[in-house]
Amino acid sequence: MRRCAQGLSLIIILLVSGAYILDDMVLLLAAGTLLCGLLGQYLLFEYRFRSIVTSVTVQRSLERSQVRKGTTLRVSTKVTVTVPPSMHARITERLSPQVVVQDGDTTLPVEPDPNPRTYQFRYRITPVVHGKMRVSGISLFVQNVFFSHEIDLSSHQFSGPDLIVQPVGIFEPSGKRTTAESREVEKLKVVRGFGIRALREYYAGDDLRHIDWKLSAKHNKLYIREYTGMVNLPPLIIVDLPWRGAPFPQADLARMVSVVAGMAEHSIRSYQFVSLLVISGSNIIHFYREEKNLQQCMSVLREWMHPVERVAHQYHTLDRAEVRAEIRHLETVILQGGNPGILHFSDTLRKHYSSVLVHMRAPAFTGQVARTFSSLAIDECYLFSLGCGDASHIHQLIRQAKIADVMMHIRLPGAIISSRLPEDQNYQSANTVEAFA
Repeated sequence: MRRCAQGLSLIIILLVSGAYILDDMVLLLAAGTLLCGLLGQYLLFEYRFRSIVTSVTVQRSLERSQVRKGTTLRVSTKVTVTVPPSMHARITERLSPQVVVQDGDTTLPVEPDPNPRTYQFRYRITPVVHGKMRVSGISLFVQNVFFSHEIDLSSHQFSGPDLIVQPVGIFEPSGKRTTAESREVEKLKVVRGFGIRALREYYAGDDLRHIDWKLSAKHNKLYIREYTGMVNLPPLIIVDLPWRGAPFPQADLARMVSVVAGMAEHSIRSYQFVSLLVISGSNIIHFYREEKNLQQCMSVLREWMHPVERVAHQYHTLDRAEVRAEIRHLETVILQGGNPGILHFSDTLRKHYSSVLVHMRAPAFTGQVARTFSSLAIDECYLFSLGCGDASHIHQLIRQAKIADVMMHIRLPGAIISSRLPEDQNYQSANTVEAFA
């Protein structure tokens, strides 16, 4: 019961009490009239509520039916419902606790209308647990002046479809691009390059000037010469989005979006494509490999360049190499001797680090970044970040770039560089650290 019904119930109780005390039938008759009116409103509400429930139809579609854990996907739900006059309703998606809502609306108000109306939910979710899951249905809340009620609609016609979440990282190893597919900068002759790299069969679209006629005549089949030459490889752009659960400078985010869009446009115009890796802390949001369409690239940036929810966090996480370096440093301190208290503390800390190292495994984020660098033909990358919160994931990016022999350039807001960088070791290992303008 809502406040109006509660107020009427209180008046009925007072009238009945007064009729009993004063022995007045008029008060009892007034209480009975109010009680009959309240029961009539309840029966009318019950009838309309059932009619609303029977009019609900749900159509839900997922962007993909099978994804990797930590991958963000779109969900679109259409709900058709008829709400009689003087009634108000609210529809809420009943999502699994195994997913995190990145953005969008999962609750919509429904206005009274005698005709069926369709309402659409559009939101994005990120699965945080692998396995098979499904949207369990919708929650329908209905109210009028006197009563309100909520019901969970979880039958087969309101739930689904199934979503299969794989437990592995979103990246699969792939072959590295050959330099023959890269854009050539210098051309010495009509045929390109300095020498023949390989011979292969002719494919539709190959330049006819590169046909090896002698070999083609010998085997009665067209063969193409692949030439070596000087190539200029486009850089990989890495964008570190802020966590929406923590404060961040809005002006710096807008400036970073503008700079990233300009660099992506320059890469497409200069190298014919751009590779973009979107992360948020240690979470891989999306990876766009060799995007050639400028409009599609700008659309992707408009869609994703905003704060997101972080499924996984790293709080000053050390990797195996850093733990081994700490163990070597402690062993050196112990061998040098000195204060017995310091030696005892160093030995205890060394044993702790050694026990941690036995069970320590490389983070999934490290493997994903390593596979990203190995799948691209790049010699440098640019990391754009606001420098908010912990920087353990940046340290991992720098380390993997050094292993892959990729030059890392970090772009940060000017305020972060002036105030935080001097004592932060995570940034000092990069090749260059500059402020994006």
